[in-house]
Amino acid sequence: MKKIGIFGAMDLEVETLINTMKEVKEHKCAGTSFYQGKLANKEVVVACCGVGKVNAASCTQALISIFDIDGIINTGIAGGMRPDVKVCDIVVSNEVTHHDVRREQMIHCYPNVEVFKADPHLIQVAKEVLQSNDHLHGNHHIGKIVSGECFVNDKELKESIIENHKPHCVEMEGSAIGHVAYLNNIPFVVIRSISDNADNEADMTYKEFESIAARQSSNLVMEMLKHL
Repeated sequence: MKKIGIFGAMDLEVETLINTMKEVKEHKCAGTSFYQGKLANKEVVVACCGVGKVNAASCTQALISIFDIDGIINTGIAGGMRPDVKVCDIVVSNEVTHHDVRREQMIHCYPNVEVFKADPHLIQVAKEVLQSNDHLHGNHHIGKIVSGECFVNDKELKESIIENHKPHCVEMEGSAIGHVAYLNNIPFVVIRSISDNADNEADMTYKEFESIAARQSSNLVMEMLKHL
């Protein structure tokens, strides 16, 4: 990959990456700042898209259409949805989908796809980095990530999402990135570090671990760039 687009929903998810970049040029598009430069000697464009699927979709299309990137890495935090997915563990997407869109709609409406598959090469690079770097704390998982337009902090909603999708974690952007990347035939992967358990105690846990989890995810992205 010659030029990679990297972005997160919040400043804390990308600030380490932006502060480490070299030869940086800032561009503005649709209210978003895109930082073009180099990380680990790779051509990158890094952005903070804002929270939610619409913001993520807009940022993804801008990266593809304006900056001519040929791969996307989304970095950030998420709520764990399985007993074996603990706070500060890392989840690497093998597929993403919307948990707040009915399965029938996904299948019968354009683009007629229920889930969007992440790129096997990007998954493999992430896996190899995780297996060879002891400083990336916590366990790692390769699995499904689901997204919706709400912060999941309710036990009943969590149980409903698990019943319908059986994901490893839940967040608010990844499925939109996968959706737009699929439409444009651009390889992508979503990286998430777990900040909470998406339950009734999620608000408290999130506040405690959001910064730690965000750094964990961005550190993995930095290491991945060295192998791409």
